[in-house]
Amino acid sequence: MQKKGSIPTLFILANLLLYSSFSIAVVCGTWYIGFLGAFLSAVLITDIEMSKFYISISIIVVLCLQNFIIGVFGKLGGQTNSLSFMTQIPFLFLFFIFLLLFIQKKLKLNKLYGAMFLLFLVILFAIRNGGNINDVLIQVRNLIVFFLAFEVFSYCCRDEYEFNKFSKHFLLIGIFMFVTAILLYIGGFSLYEKLGIANVYTAKGLPGEGTYFLPPRFTTEIFNIPITRMGGLYYEPVTMGYFFSAEFIGSLILPWTKNISNKIFLSIIFGMALLLTGGKGGMLIAASLLLGSICIKVGRSRVFPGKIWIVLTFIILIFTIFSEFYASNYAGPAGAHFTTIKDTWSAIKQNPLGYGLAQGGFNNNELSFDDQMETGAESALMSIGYQLGIQGMVILGLLFVIMTNQIIKFSYKINRLDHLYYYIIAFIPIILFGTSIFQLNTYTPQAIVPFMALLSGAFATSSNSD
Repeated sequence: MQKKGSIPTLFILANLLLYSSFSIAVVCGTWYIGFLGAFLSAVLITDIEMSKFYISISIIVVLCLQNFIIGVFGKLGGQTNSLSFMTQIPFLFLFFIFLLLFIQKKLKLNKLYGAMFLLFLVILFAIRNGGNINDVLIQVRNLIVFFLAFEVFSYCCRDEYEFNKFSKHFLLIGIFMFVTAILLYIGGFSLYEKLGIANVYTAKGLPGEGTYFLPPRFTTEIFNIPITRMGGLYYEPVTMGYFFSAEFIGSLILPWTKNISNKIFLSIIFGMALLLTGGKGGMLIAASLLLGSICIKVGRSRVFPGKIWIVLTFIILIFTIFSEFYASNYAGPAGAHFTTIKDTWSAIKQNPLGYGLAQGGFNNNELSFDDQMETGAESALMSIGYQLGIQGMVILGLLFVIMTNQIIKFSYKINRLDHLYYYIIAFIPIILFGTSIFQLNTYTPQAIVPFMALLSGAFATSSNSD
């Protein structure tokens, strides 16, 4: 019988199977080995009944190591064209875990499932004019991954003890990712090249990038100051920025220590990591959450649901004004994001029901740069609107509103909405939704799942009872 606090045997077996099958699949270029390994690993790990937080940890770690495995083992096996499917293995692992938990009735139906059903109907409607099957599947993945992660993580940390343990492991993963990111930052292209960065970008559908030098996305400007960005084991600075943004906020609000000095020290480390990535999306989210934490404590009144929504409205207003100012004076490489918002919205108004799933944007490499900008290429929310229509944007927004309401109502019901962690996480879904208008990668697994991890303790109680 497993002792409380010990590492579950099923966790060890599931991860050995997951990583061995993932690595073999990449080396051999045989996708079905990775598919089968993800499924069997999910079967094993969903049988864990004590220390269920290890399920969440497994999901986060495989997302962190995804591109490293594809790069190293892809280069070892000399694989290029067969790697595209391999980027989906961590998502399939999460999907199979959700599916098995749902079939076993370990997950409970709620309003979120109703909204997801509506989104599913919109997706089916949009497939009629859809692009190629690979791009369609990627778009579907991005539209559902946050929901899967939210449900699975909430299930895994319903007990406060497990949530506390999860918090410490989550930050340990962040420290590991920071150390490796610094080593890669120092090593530069020569080290990335040895670790197969060219194979990773081929798997992403960008052959040739990372072959002779770091891809252009490793450089940017912030307030007209050029910087070289840190990509870490993600091999991708933008999504790495999301990860360290989540770790930065987590170091401040998660229950991993009562020592304020330790929290401040670790937050400085992750804050530096976030800055080095140059990820404006991650910075925007972190700044929004910090602003929200300040605003929520204005006045002496207790935190209540209405106050959360008032503060969220204020944050959206402030950052809309800031974005207009930044676009006018310092946009630089970020200018394309603002162009996309304006031009794509015009296209959406011409066909409010949408142009079809996986249409437009960077889904079609035959389009000119200007045409890509007019079809949502640099904005996740605008891209969704272009593909699914206004109804798709509205339903997606509704999903994040429902998620927020669930968190607020549960915390308020058990009288803990005044606690830092619980009112900060109440901001996260809406702020993610708002940020997605400026960023293309917000809904991708590596970007959004770490923030869903921060929501793990939303429904935690002092016992295993619900």
